[in-house]
Amino acid sequence: MTNKKCPVCIKVKGKRICQLNNNALICPLCCAQARCSDCEGCHYYAQSEQYAQMKRSAKLKHFLRAINPEVDDKLDDALVMVENGNVQAGEEIISELLKANPELATTHYAMGVVYIAKKQYDESLACFEKAADIFPEFIEAWFNKGTCHQLKMDIEEAIKAFQKVVELGNLKDEFVRHAKNVVTDFEKTVYEEAGISLEVYFGAKDKFEAAHTCMKNEEYEEAVTGFQAVISINPKLPQAYANLGICYAQLDNKSEALKAFEQALALEPEYEPAIFNRDIVASLKEGETFSDKIASLEYYKD
Repeated sequence: MTNKKCPVCIKVKGKRICQLNNNALICPLCCAQARCSDCEGCHYYAQSEQYAQMKRSAKLKHFLRAINPEVDDKLDDALVMVENGNVQAGEEIISELLKANPELATTHYAMGVVYIAKKQYDESLACFEKAADIFPEFIEAWFNKGTCHQLKMDIEEAIKAFQKVVELGNLKDEFVRHAKNVVTDFEKTVYEEAGISLEVYFGAKDKFEAAHTCMKNEEYEEAVTGFQAVISINPKLPQAYANLGICYAQLDNKSEALKAFEQALALEPEYEPAIFNRDIVASLKEGETFSDKIASLEYYKD
């Protein structure tokens, strides 16, 4: 087969079919530079759009040197291998490309996809975070970052990542719509259960975690103050009342402990840890202390 050069630049071998040039084969760089709305539907449209967006944006000029369509083509081929189940072969190619091109966001992104395929979510998360650090408007990296946080049950960070996807993305894209639905559904759940916004909800979460740390460090008076602050923000959180009950029990305040456990159960009647700890405290006789065999509660429901 004849090695025809790109008809646009007449320098590099044409590799991509271009519908703007009568389906002629053009080189990857010309493909990216020629991008326009007429290209929608083309396999390389998303990549070309990203290139053009960076070229237009003065604040992103320092990213232009980190664009390498030839490397991205190789990454695409390797990711197809991973998607088809040949993870090891794809990983070997991507690993070499990452070593040779650590300045490219796409190499870190591709390695993150490999780690997801291997269910190594901590490693994949680190890769997507690096990709987003290199190119802050890398929407797919933000989306996969959110997915990793979801898989690790880190709800707050997942929501923040998906919010970034919605901020940067286009709702015409299915994955952007999915991110928006995740955020909207969680926001709706929080409002229905607690009557507060996501911002307030996560603010209460930070206070809850600080109080929980005090409790684990046996700083029970400080923990009581902390859980009371959480309840003042989110009075419909059974975990806060349940942990408040534990703290009161450790401070030998049986009546307040039982009251707190009952408040937790009024919100969540089947909440087993609260039932368990309430029964322990209720069974204590004069002079007996609260057992170390307690069940503390995290901010999110089990």
